[in-house]
Amino acid sequence: MSKTVFQPAPRPKPRTSPEEARQLAEAAEDLGFTRPSTAPEPERLPSETPVAPEPVPASPNSPLPKRANAQKDPALKFSIPEEVWTELRQRALNERVTVKFLVLRALARDGFAIDLDNLPEDGRRVR
Repeated sequence: MSKTVFQPAPRPKPRTSPEEARQLAEAAEDLGFTRPSTAPEPERLPSETPVAPEPVPASPNSPLPKRANAQKDPALKFSIPEEVWTELRQRALNERVTVKFLVLRALARDGFAIDLDNLPEDGRRVR
């Protein structure tokens, strides 16, 4: 059993000769495909020549581009004991709220300025 030898694909051959292409161009001249543009050039004074704006050099500490959601709140992440996490999830389940809501409510009770009226109790997405 012999392996077939790899043969590259042949190069495509032009379907029209240069002479046929010239004849087609002559025949289609009246259709406008070979006509130069007839749009008038805008008159410009020598002082009105367009000048490209100078590029602003990038500073080493240039700000990052703004994201679409500029109101994105900062995130907080920390570790807690497994028992506390289980109790938080159970209480959130019983009250039908999120763990985030429970934590923010506790912070509000402790005196932090948190508007609980604008915070959804159940943070699940509405479908």
